[in-house]
Amino acid sequence: MKTKSFYKLLILLCLINFISFTSEADTYYVDSQKGNDNASGKSVKKAWKTLDKVNSQLFKAGDKVQFKRGSYWQGQLVPKGSGNQMASIIFCAYGKGNLPHIAANGKYQDAVLLKNISYITVQNLELSNHDTTIKEQKTGPTALRILAEDIGTLYNIKISDLYIHDVNGDNRKGSQEGHGIFWDCRGPKPSRIENLLIENCKLVRVDRNGIRGNGTFGFRNNWFPNKNLVIRNCTLEDIGGDGIVVKAFDGSLIEHNKLFHIRTRAKDNAVGIWPHSSDNTIIQYNEVAYTKNQDWSNDGQSFDIDGNCNNTIIQNNYSHDNEGGFMLVISDAINAKSMMTKNSIIRNNLSINDGNNRKRLFNFALITDSTLVSNNVFYNDTKDSVKIELIDVEHAIPKHIVFEKNIIQYYNGAQAIFTKSEEQYNAITWNENTFDGNILGKEKLKNLTEGKKLIKDKNLKEYPWVLLKQLNLK
Repeated sequence: MKTKSFYKLLILLCLINFISFTSEADTYYVDSQKGNDNASGKSVKKAWKTLDKVNSQLFKAGDKVQFKRGSYWQGQLVPKGSGNQMASIIFCAYGKGNLPHIAANGKYQDAVLLKNISYITVQNLELSNHDTTIKEQKTGPTALRILAEDIGTLYNIKISDLYIHDVNGDNRKGSQEGHGIFWDCRGPKPSRIENLLIENCKLVRVDRNGIRGNGTFGFRNNWFPNKNLVIRNCTLEDIGGDGIVVKAFDGSLIEHNKLFHIRTRAKDNAVGIWPHSSDNTIIQYNEVAYTKNQDWSNDGQSFDIDGNCNNTIIQNNYSHDNEGGFMLVISDAINAKSMMTKNSIIRNNLSINDGNNRKRLFNFALITDSTLVSNNVFYNDTKDSVKIELIDVEHAIPKHIVFEKNIIQYYNGAQAIFTKSEEQYNAITWNENTFDGNILGKEKLKNLTEGKKLIKDKNLKEYPWVLLKQLNLK
């Protein structure tokens, strides 16, 4: 039997090893103006100068590489070496002034490439990839790429406090489109990322995608998904196509992000925030506004639960003025690679004046199964005359949709309409929803039970809804 003295000795040895380990870690400095690549790099006065020098160094766990604020490099950061469970390798800033800026300028596919390395932190940098000689780069330009290639599993990558801007990629979906932050998993050996944190980043003027990844191992017949993604407290503005796309992840939390003016240049389908080929996704406490749909295309919503997804929760979000609507729920082709989208929950969200251009609020496309829509507020008081299909069902009949205890209010020039067929509406069960204002065609909804009638003159801020106080709506 082990004694207390034994455990005290074990703890002491671990502490000694940790102190010894961390004492071996080095801090390096990089200064684009006064640095010298022939120096040691281990003090401010002996800073390195170029990214090439940084890229040539094999870093070890606990090392810190600090870039001087106010510095500018045209080039690419491709660090080598991984941290471990005891300590990450950190790339960050020092000094005063503007963030250190790494600009790929179309000379490199990525401003920062993290290839096959684990336990890495990248923070407090400015990144861009704008080729001024052409309108759109057709090479997949990216500000920061995380690449797991033929490696197995990468662990614990943290991306924080980055300012990413001006990536002029191709805005066509499925092309070599551009990205702000992109995770990329390739074979032939199944490869993935486990524990990816993206927080406190700002992305502006990025074509085509803000934050997303690929789905090489997101097919059900080759299922090796990434695990544990958190994207929080990020701001995305003026994104050409999609905002945040959760791709090929099992276990994601997308929260407290602000997305404004999404799909500003793409002509094909794009949405504010959505998962694809992902399980167990939670999207909450985000604000999505002004997503474009100028051309009557299929998307432009604030949220989407897309193909090959299971167990998605979209809750406590604030959605307003999104031209394509509030929500899309859709399956891909259903086969060995792609399962039917199922087990979706959409609850406690606030939608204001969504869908005015595309003239629909919800879109259910192809066959999905088990969607619960509950305790949401759908409000529209647009002054211009507009008729909005509350629920657009197309291409197939979904299974087991329940609308429960929602508040649906359309005033002034806004009208909520129900024009689909009886067969399409039979997929939907209505329990204790409250309708008020301009609602047309409600008689088509069978087995309809309504909640307590609200007084039209009540102000929206008086309704018992969880986010109103947080958002300070008046």
